[in-house]
Amino acid sequence: MKLDEECVTTPPVLDTAVSNSQSVFAKECQELGIAFAQARLKLRSDAPALCQRAFNSFRGQARKEEDYFVRKWLGIRLNAVKRGMVVDPSLTPDFLRYITSDTCPVTLEPLDFGTKGQSRMNPSLDRLVNEVGYLAGNICVLSQRANRAKGEMTFDEVVAVAQQGVAIHGLEGIEWMRLCSLMYGAWSKAFGQGDPWLMPLAAIPAPGIFMTTPQVVQLLLTRLAQKQDSDAEAHLVWRDLTNQAGVPVSRYNDFMHALMQALGDEDYEGNAWMHPGVFDAFEHWYNPSHKPVLAYVEAVLKVRTERLDNPVAAMLWPLRSDQFH
Repeated sequence: MKLDEECVTTPPVLDTAVSNSQSVFAKECQELGIAFAQARLKLRSDAPALCQRAFNSFRGQARKEEDYFVRKWLGIRLNAVKRGMVVDPSLTPDFLRYITSDTCPVTLEPLDFGTKGQSRMNPSLDRLVNEVGYLAGNICVLSQRANRAKGEMTFDEVVAVAQQGVAIHGLEGIEWMRLCSLMYGAWSKAFGQGDPWLMPLAAIPAPGIFMTTPQVVQLLLTRLAQKQDSDAEAHLVWRDLTNQAGVPVSRYNDFMHALMQALGDEDYEGNAWMHPGVFDAFEHWYNPSHKPVLAYVEAVLKVRTERLDNPVAAMLWPLRSDQFH
């Protein structure tokens, strides 16, 4: 596994014996130690011994300070090897830049990119599903506060907390629901669950996070409902799909009316889906209409992803194994 071209000016010199006889994990540790030395970054004492040896033996020329996303990428790789894992090639500094927004999708507070240390609003990269490795689609940028609250919790554990609707571990009930919404697509993909639950889109995900098709439906309809001028042609498509399912079009109209009203009352789109009347109306329309709706949306998504060079598209997600221990 080679370092990203953005981070390498000269190829690292690897010990021949290690390169030829040791595992991918050992080579990653050595490359990572060299990368930290080249970037003039401090290597923590709890890094694997092979990382530390490569770091201490580096005699090449150090480069100027790397940008924020390269440093974050190197930090993720270090956290991974400390757990006996290797970061997937799909996770690059450019991908981290692509998925990072200015606001935490769980707490909705602005992220602080300027303060070093452990400020609760520092951006923190989280594996949404802890059973899965560090790869595109399973990584989300959260605040330190949200990430600490989640910790090593599984999706099922987060669901159980969200259902209580109360403040726990520093997050409010609505914030737990947003976290649950963010994790759902990754959990479904990782464990091959399909879509066992219909879940409100409490959090609008940043680019690069895997979503279930019903979540995509909710996002598309949210964007349609937000338009200042009603898009008559788009509404005709959804109404036609409703007709194909033999469902009264009034159910779609009632749902969209409720969604538009809720969006007008909320500053954050995800909060509109937490209005009981909105999600009830969505279920009343979607459940009997879902077969033609899903077929249409999945066809659109297939065409779109085929045009994109996006590592999340068609991603195979193996569960984390012990192969690197």
